[in-house]
Amino acid sequence: MTLFDFEELTAYWAEHPPLHILISAYLGVGKDRHTMVQMPPGSPEPKTSSGLEVLLAELGPGFGSGDVHAGLTPVVLDFTELRRRAGAGK
Repeated sequence: MTLFDFEELTAYWAEHPPLHILISAYLGVGKDRHTMVQMPPGSPEPKTSSGLEVLLAELGPGFGSGDVHAGLTPVVLDFTELRRRAGAGK
């Protein structure tokens, strides 16, 4: 899935949310997990990004630390080594 596909999908979901999300919102399921804080009109945006940091940390390793390569295996650019690994799996 490309970023353009993802953007298309999220734009569609914004207009037409999935049924399970509509039903859970209607019934109030999961309300205690996701609470929206309403800011008074005219108040400045908060400077801290602790909510964003918590969300990124929940996504997995690398998102919270700023290292996008955390948790990934190292890249092998040696074609001989790649052929050897592919042959070893047979």
